[in-house]
Amino acid sequence: MGTSESFEQSGPWIISSEGFKVRALGRSGMEYVSDSVTLDVDAEAPATQGFVLYLAGIPEEHREQIVDDVTRAWRWAGFDVQTLGP
Repeated sequence: MGTSESFEQSGPWIISSEGFKVRALGRSGMEYVSDSVTLDVDAEAPATQGFVLYLAGIPEEHREQIVDDVTRAWRWAGFDVQTLGP
C-alpha cells in the first residue's frame, strides 16, 4: 500500500512529501527545488487566483515532472495552474 503525497507550507515555500518545494517570486516567476534540479520558472500570476507557467523556459528533460509537481503544489494551496508554450 502506497502513501499519498502531502504538502505543508513553510514561509513562502510549499513543500511536498515527495521531495520538492516551490515558491512564488513576486508576480512573475517561481522557484522550484528538488533533489536533482533547482530552477527559476518563468511564470505569471494574473489577476485571478492562479499562475501561468511558460514552458519554453523549463528544460525539456525535466519539463513533464516540474509541471506536474508545480501544478500539484499550487492546486493544494488553492491556485489554478495553466501552461503556455511548447
